[in-house]
Amino acid sequence: MTEFETPGIVGEKHSFADTLRELPGHIDQNLPTMDKGLDKYFDQNMPAIIDEWGLITSMHLTELERRLARVHSEIDSLEKGHSAIKTRVARLATEIRNLEGS
Repeated sequence: MTEFETPGIVGEKHSFADTLRELPGHIDQNLPTMDKGLDKYFDQNMPAIIDEWGLITSMHLTELERRLARVHSEIDSLEKGHSAIKTRVARLATEIRNLEGS
């Protein structure tokens, strides 16, 4: 082994430059952090967390958008019906006045 090589797995040699390039990944893999622990916890328990906390998923949002579009179209049809009924009431009121006046 030369002074610029570091021992690795048996029979494998790395240059010093290779070792420096691999150092951040090695540290990241072996250094425990809060983020990694939380990520692992959430990955394992996400369905239960969504259910327990009542969180909204993209599937819920899609269903909500579909229902909102349906309600919006129903409101439009009710408004059209409302204006048609107003017109009919006005005509009936005119006819009633005409009948009462005769």
